[in-house]
Amino acid sequence: MRALPVVGLALVTACAVSGGDAQVQEASGATQYVNIMDFATTDQGAWYDLVGKLNGEFDSVCGDTFCEGDFANLTPLTFSCSVTSKAGQVKDCAWTFAGSYAFTDPKSAALRVDAPTFVCHVAPKTTAAKLITLLAGSGDAIHETLPGTTGSIYDALVDCFQHPIGGTPFTPDTSAGTYVDSDAYYTSTAGQAKWAAAKAALVTAFDNICGDTFCGSDFGDLHALQLACAVTKSTGNVKSCTWIFGGSVTNIAKTGADAPTTKTFACPIAFHGTLGQLATSLTAAGTQDAIHRPLPGMTTSAYDALGGCLP
Repeated sequence: MRALPVVGLALVTACAVSGGDAQVQEASGATQYVNIMDFATTDQGAWYDLVGKLNGEFDSVCGDTFCEGDFANLTPLTFSCSVTSKAGQVKDCAWTFAGSYAFTDPKSAALRVDAPTFVCHVAPKTTAAKLITLLAGSGDAIHETLPGTTGSIYDALVDCFQHPIGGTPFTPDTSAGTYVDSDAYYTSTAGQAKWAAAKAALVTAFDNICGDTFCGSDFGDLHALQLACAVTKSTGNVKSCTWIFGGSVTNIAKTGADAPTTKTFACPIAFHGTLGQLATSLTAAGTQDAIHRPLPGMTTSAYDALGGCLP
């Protein structure tokens, strides 16, 4: 597996909480920490808007930097911070990500998956309100120098993406064989567009229903990462498919550390047919969304398959 490209220096380091009351409390061991979302004066709407802004900025820079490695689909999950419960001094922030790399063995059709997560920390020395104001008002928040540090969120990501968590790296067999990845099966522009539309339809349908279903669990930020299938090159017959997801749970430790739990899920999607039949089924006109449609040769849907896989 190729190492992710190193494009800068990680300059953000953990910093002690500043502020008179907070320092006194911490020295006495009495400081209590809460999620910035639970701090009394945090404008939750402004925080959600800021997280959305950071996600958008990450998407803008990722293609030419972090996403040039094996994990081209690096996906932001949750950005959170721990703050002191009284003064709102920021102690630690964590931005979680997930990515996946799937590969079909050309001889056996075995579908191999490496799907790690990443927990990236920054520790600005400021208050919750000032942090939100600074980043929300910045024209380039991801590169903004954080108070009390010499680096930015982007700088912290550079080092973070060199340290995947929970992945299962492997060396792909690139020799010729009978089977191929679904993303490499179509050689025509029309075929590639059809498969891309099918995957997009599934992702949209998942996003539409997740809030009332799977995202009601502890992993409230579940994101679809990749739908990968092993395909017979000569016929287009699908041997197996796996739909990969990532999610995280924010945990604020007594010490003030923002220590999220991260996890990826590889969910088998069973059906009988060709990749073309699957794509046609998922994109056909109708009132039923892609995730609830019966899969080719089955009476069950992709939603049914996720029920025994996602939390």
